[in-house]
Amino acid sequence: MTVTSQPTDQPTGQILKDQKVLEKLFREHYARYLAMAKKQLGEPPHAAPRVVSKAFHQAWNDRKRFTTFEDLDAFIGAQIHYGATREVSRRAGLHRMDHHEGLGGGAHTKHETHEMTVDEAWDRLEHTLQGGAPEAYRARASSARHEAAEHVKGLAKTTNWTPILIIGVVAIAVIAAIGWYAGKVGGERALTNALAGADVRHTEMGSSQIANVTFPDSTIALLGPESRVTVPNRFGAKVRGVKLEGAANFNVTRTEVVPFEVRAGDVAIIARGTVFTVRRYRDESRVIVHVREGNVDVRHGEVIRNVPTGMSLQVTDDGTMSVPSAEELQEATTWVDGKVTIPAKPLRYILPQLKRWYGLDVKVQDTTLLQRNVFLSAPVNSPRLAVQSVEQSAGLRFTQIGDNMAFEDTLPSRPAARRR
Repeated sequence: MTVTSQPTDQPTGQILKDQKVLEKLFREHYARYLAMAKKQLGEPPHAAPRVVSKAFHQAWNDRKRFTTFEDLDAFIGAQIHYGATREVSRRAGLHRMDHHEGLGGGAHTKHETHEMTVDEAWDRLEHTLQGGAPEAYRARASSARHEAAEHVKGLAKTTNWTPILIIGVVAIAVIAAIGWYAGKVGGERALTNALAGADVRHTEMGSSQIANVTFPDSTIALLGPESRVTVPNRFGAKVRGVKLEGAANFNVTRTEVVPFEVRAGDVAIIARGTVFTVRRYRDESRVIVHVREGNVDVRHGEVIRNVPTGMSLQVTDDGTMSVPSAEELQEATTWVDGKVTIPAKPLRYILPQLKRWYGLDVKVQDTTLLQRNVFLSAPVNSPRLAVQSVEQSAGLRFTQIGDNMAFEDTLPSRPAARRR
């Protein structure tokens, strides 16, 4: 699989240059995205405009990553799917109450069934981007609350059970929310505790070693050299996750019950039925995630970012999230496809990489050479071609000095400047 060029954090080439472009794309494609959201939400579809608006809002926040409409379209589609899934999950706890007397179809007041026009939807999104909400939207919300209050009032006149039922609905909603949060926190804590246990199992690769590791759920991880994966002894139905130091490509077995989670530093990557690559060596201060199939959630603290197919995310130790440059992404991912690619790095950086990927412990006597830029591009199984790549890109010669492998300079020295 060839890794295509990725957008960088530089504005060059990005398609969402300003909010005028965002508005134009929003208006042109609103109907299509709305239909997509409705299809995924099912009945009732009243949350579709909000799901679409949130997808565009997220796209605006991540606008630096998009250089083609295809990238943007795929991202918005993934965000709509993610938003619809969360909305369906949110209302699932209340679904059983839909058919109770007095709280079925009649409980869906006018404001719930009103479908926003594209003008109304953009008005709402525009004010959200500016940190507020449009007056018209606030007015509709106020009117809807008033209508709901009148509706409840009318129900109270016809039956004494209405207040009890209303309290029951609220209680169930609160209990469902508390249960969901407790389950989420409990799951995170269970994995954290399991990974800290004395009975964990470690699999570690040495220099130049690359191998597959299969977990109890049949998920397969391809581990890069000098990488280590920690698997809890309780890995199973309730605890399904591992800790990674280094580089790995995960092919996750799909399940609808418990997602698969990778901990890398303070970052968690959460996936279901997905193929993705993660890199975070011990001496590095960032995590790079690239999704090859499906989508994953990347979490740092309370911040969660969804990453769809073909997209990448970089998270630094302080929690900053951004799109990695094409060069950073190549170094993090091309090894999975059988090639080590490290563009334009000083020889000081390249020498440890030669040892990591090829087992070559190469020295230099002339320390000034350590600042020379090198481009390394070679198959993971060919130390010879790796050495040739360094020689050709940096004007160096591979040689033997005593018992050590070494690089020597082949470029002519610059003549000293003459004094006037």
